[in-house]
Amino acid sequence: MSTYENRTLAVLINAIDQRLLSASHYSAEAHEAIKHERRNEAIGALLLIEQDLETALQLHRATIALHRTMKGGAV
Repeated sequence: MSTYENRTLAVLINAIDQRLLSASHYSAEAHEAIKHERRNEAIGALLLIEQDLETALQLHRATIALHRTMKGGAV
């Protein structure tokens, strides 16, 4: 696999990591809010997670698809 291909995969994997870190942050906020009986705030934080998870999933699928199309990629 070429250096260019590895860099491309690294960028995609980093983007996945960033989205999951963001989701984790909002999850912690939701947990803290519900512990203090701030239900609306907790649910609001959870709603923010949805887009991060969707984006992470799409990036994951793109990364796997790209890997599979590269020479030597597992099918």
